Amino acid sequence: MKKILSYATALCLGLLAVAPHINYDIPLIVNSFGWLYIVVASALLGFFLLSRDMPLSFKFLTVYLWLSCFISLVPYLSFNAYILVVLSMYFFLIFKVCDQKIILDMVQAVFWVQVCFGIMQLCGVDTLMNFDRPESVFLGTIMQYMRFSSHLAILAPLLVYKNKWYIVPIAILAVVSQSSSFGLAIICGAAVYFFLNYPKRSLWTAGLTLVIGAGYLVWDNSSVQIAFTVGRIPVWIDIIRTWLMDTSGKFVLPLSGPIAWKSIFFGRGMDTFLPLFPIFKHDLNPFPQAHCAYLQWLWEIGLIGFGGLSVYAINLFRRLYRIKAYILISGLVCIGINMMFAFPDRLTQNMLLIICFLAFCEKKARVV
Repeated sequence: MKKILSYATALCLGLLAVAPHINYDIPLIVNSFGWLYIVVASALLGFFLLSRDMPLSFKFLTVYLWLSCFISLVPYLSFNAYILVVLSMYFFLIFKVCDQKIILDMVQAVFWVQVCFGIMQLCGVDTLMNFDRPESVFLGTIMQYMRFSSHLAILAPLLVYKNKWYIVPIAILAVVSQSSSFGLAIICGAAVYFFLNYPKRSLWTAGLTLVIGAGYLVWDNSSVQIAFTVGRIPVWIDIIRTWLMDTSGKFVLPLSGPIAWKSIFFGRGMDTFLPLFPIFKHDLNPFPQAHCAYLQWLWEIGLIGFGGLSVYAINLFRRLYRIKAYILISGLVCIGINMMFAFPDRLTQNMLLIICFLAFCEKKARVV
C-alpha cells in the first residue's frame, strides 16, 4: 500500500512540476452551491488536521487562515486560497509517509526533462513550445527565465539531498541562467553547508563565499541594476508603505494615509495582492508580483500569520541543527534566499516540491 501511495504521490508531483503555464484560476460562480460546499468541506478537513500529527504552527495557521478569510478585502479569493492551503497540508502528511526514493527519483526525472527542454530552447531548435516564435517565450516548460530559474532553485535541495554531486550541474545552470535569485540561493546554500560541516574553516568559507558572490553579481550586473532602479527595491518600498498605511484614498503625499492596523496584524487577505496592490499603489500597471515572498505574506496574512510561519521555520532549523542534518538546512537556506528575491510559492509547478522538501525535513527532524 505504501508503494502505491508513493507512486501516486510522485506522479502528482511530477505532472504538476512539468506543467506548462496555464490558467489555474477557479472561476467566479455566483450563488454556486458546489463552490460553497467545497469551501465548507475544506474547513472541515482543515479542522480535522488539528487531531493529526502536524507541527503546532501548522495547526495554528489552519485555524487562523480560515478565520482571516472572513475579514479579507476579497473573501472569494481568500476562500479559494484556503482550499489549496488545506490540500497542501494533506500532501505534507502524505509526503512524510511516502517512500523517499520513489519521490526523489521523480524529482530527478523532472530535473532532466526541464534541462533537456532548456538546452533545445537555448540552442534555438525548440519546435514544440517556441515553434515559429521570433524569440523564446518558454524556458523548460515554464514561461520566462526568472520563473524557470526559481523552479530550478526549488528542485536543487531535493536533488542534492538525493545525491550531493548534483551540485555540479546545478551550479552550471545557475551561471548559464544569469538569474541572480537562483545564483545567490545556490551560493548561500553551499556556504551554509560548508560552514556547518567545517566550522574550523569558517573564515575560509566566508571569504570564498564573498569572492564567489561578488564575482557572480559582476557577471550578472544587469539584473542587479534593474533591481535597484525600476525593479525589486522600489516595489518593496511601495509594498511596505501600502501594508502599513491605508493608501486607497487620495492624499497629498504619495502612498501615504492613516495607519492600517488591521492590515498590519491580519493582512488584506490571502491571494489579494495581485488585484489590490494596483489600487493601493494608484498604478494600474505595477510590478505583477512582489518578487519577495516574505513581503507578500506580510501584505496578505499580516504579522500574525507571518509570525506563525516564522516560529515554525526557526523551530525546524533548531531541530535539524541539533541532529546535524546540515544538507537539509542548506536546502532550506537555498529555498529561503530564492523566496527573498522571487515568488516560487506562487508558481503552481513549485507547490508540491516545497511541501515535499518540508515534509522530508520534518520527518528527519523527528528522528532524534
